[in-house]
Amino acid sequence: MKKFFVTILVALCTMGIVAAQDLEKATEIYNNAAAAIDNNKAEAITLFEQALEMAGQLGEEGSEIAAQCKGIIPKLYMALGKELAAAKDLDNAVAKLQKAAEVGKEFGDDAITEEVSALIPQILMADANGLLNAKDYAGAVTAYQKVIDVNPENGQAHLRKGQALAALGKADDAIKAFELAAENGEEEAATKQLSNTYVKKAVACQKAKDMKGALENAQKSTQYVDNPNAEKIIGISALSLKQNKVAAEAFEAYLSMSPDAKDKNQIIYQLGTALVATGDNAKACGYFKQIAQDAKFGEAARYQITTLKCN
Repeated sequence: MKKFFVTILVALCTMGIVAAQDLEKATEIYNNAAAAIDNNKAEAITLFEQALEMAGQLGEEGSEIAAQCKGIIPKLYMALGKELAAAKDLDNAVAKLQKAAEVGKEFGDDAITEEVSALIPQILMADANGLLNAKDYAGAVTAYQKVIDVNPENGQAHLRKGQALAALGKADDAIKAFELAAENGEEEAATKQLSNTYVKKAVACQKAKDMKGALENAQKSTQYVDNPNAEKIIGISALSLKQNKVAAEAFEAYLSMSPDAKDKNQIIYQLGTALVATGDNAKACGYFKQIAQDAKFGEAARYQITTLKCN
């Protein structure tokens, strides 16, 4: 750190006595600030700002001190912000980093401004990720929102905020977060999360005997990513609502996706009954024949085969 040593006798030759005394004082404050950097950055910043204000009032005579102060003050705010971040004092860290960017812009230090723009989201994101990994979901939601407040286009923050909200059982809020993630570069991951969230909503509706809600949410799930769980729920819900064509199509999709499912024979029987209700007896016969010897559903299937006069 450059120090200034002013000889008052020389200053008196070119300046008035009061101005020379002011320059001496500004120099003293500057040198004290330089000495404080290693031990107390906050104090150093205060002293440099005092030296800058005093030097600025001296015009050309104080220009060198002023220039040195403008070069160091943004960097000190940056260093102090990093120290606070390392100590997990994130609110104060962000405040100091934002101040670094503010004075950096004022003093023409574009590098500081650019570094702060990248650093603040990184610091906040690392904290939020730690909370999510520790399963502190409420804390993670708050922390990811801080990232979003700084950078609303951070798709990862929206995505992980959605995951935390989903873990808290706040499905509707999670869906909004995932939609924002999809709009900000995380479409593939967000689409999967949306599909999963709607399946969970469908399951909750099923448990509550809300078959209409189960059907609607399962259908939304397949709009994002078609999946066997959603198709099965669609089939069961639609069958109970007498939407037999919808049920038949969903059961067939489920069997296509899960050919070795443990409940395969049950689904085949339900598919057959849906097809009978639509009037497609020939196709229904083919499914009933597949399970005619099943220990659980064989008797009911054989009854259907006889009733329908399947060949």
